[in-house]
Parts: sequence; structure tokens; C-alpha cells
Amino acid sequence: MPTELRTVGFSFADVTGREYTASKDVSVHGPIRAAETAIQSFDIGYDGEDHHIMSEKIYTDADVNGETVTVNLQALFRDASGHIDDPYGGNIDVLVVAETE
Repeated sequence: MPTELRTVGFSFADVTGREYTASKDVSVHGPIRAAETAIQSFDIGYDGEDHHIMSEKIYTDADVNGETVTVNLQALFRDASGHIDDPYGGNIDVLVVAETE
């Protein structure tokens, strides 16, 4: 069973008041038996002033449909105030590992 690797990049800026969510589709050669995702790299932070980080969340998963993998991403950057009121952004690369027939 062949395995295909793909990298999907997500870029975002000035997100405030909410968690960042996005999805992107990736095509592979042949029907997919299984697919998984992993964070390959990330560089995220606050836009503007210096803040102390309270929590950081990055979550990714994959949905399979025929020869397409949909990569789902959720990201959140929060300071010690407990609110999501400071703009944040960055870049996250997700590695897709797809087992094809």
C-alpha cells in the first residue's frame, strides 16, 4: 500500500474574539484507505504589543472523501486576562500522511 505525504499551509492574521478555524482540501493519487495529520511547524503570536501567553491551542484532523483529504485546523492564542480580545495570527504547516490503494 503506497503512502503519500503532503504539506498544507495555513496563514492568518488579526484574529480576535474567537478561535481560528479553517479547512483545506488535498488531492492524492488513488482512493484513500486512511489519512492522518500532524503539525509540521508553526509560528504564531500576538499582533502588536507584548503579551504574556496563558494558553495556546493547535488542533488538526483529517476527513477522507475518495481521493481527497480535508485538513481541518483549529488554533487559539490567549493571554493571562482569560479573554480572547487581543489580535493574533501566524503560520501553521500541517503534514498529511495518506495511505492509498
